[in-house]
Amino acid sequence: MRANNFKAILPTLSVDSIPFWEGCDKESLLLQCCNECDKYFYYARRLCPHCGSQNMVWKVSTGEGKIFSFSEVCISFFGPLWDDQLPYTVALIDLQEGPRMLSRLVLEPGQQPKIGDRVDVIFVEVQGKKLPFFKL
Repeated sequence: MRANNFKAILPTLSVDSIPFWEGCDKESLLLQCCNECDKYFYYARRLCPHCGSQNMVWKVSTGEGKIFSFSEVCISFFGPLWDDQLPYTVALIDLQEGPRMLSRLVLEPGQQPKIGDRVDVIFVEVQGKKLPFFKL
């Protein structure tokens, strides 16, 4: 599937997530990092989930990770308008910095992902927004 044919449910931005999505639009995967315990986390929030600190900064991720788990979606949950997306693969990605992220895998014809495969982030434009997907 060509990148310009992707469909997605676009995110609802919150005060906490705006920097993440602005980074994606600039093709930069940003993660929050706690200045107190030095741990990264994903998704955006106001308190560090590791130590409770509010002292956090946004840092650029390498965009590299490994597949923790994946599933091939073969049924359109959004009606016939999404049938041209099938099948597609969603995956839990363990990012190099530590957080686990749910995303979509962009596969070439014949590629078969395996748990533990290394992946890299790519940014796919959907309806004017760039979304972080991953490729083998």
